[in-house]
Amino acid sequence: MLCTLKIKLMPTLEQFHALLETMKRFNQACNYISEIAFRSRTFSKTKIQRLCYYDVREKFGLSAQMTVRAIGKVSESYRLDKK
Repeated sequence: MLCTLKIKLMPTLEQFHALLETMKRFNQACNYISEIAFRSRTFSKTKIQRLCYYDVREKFGLSAQMTVRAIGKVSESYRLDKK
């Protein structure tokens, strides 16, 4: 059984800015990944990951998990666009 909770974050001003910066970098990474995927006509998550995983981690300073999620989001958006 899956249980979902809705919570409200109450960050300090410093935490707020850090979170905002992380969100900006994540979105920039998604745009970058999307450009690579579109140019190479590659929309499979695994293939996109092979193309740009290490480059994205280095360029945007994202953790491994966030990089994989960004690649997944891009792949998913192209998959949904096909339908």
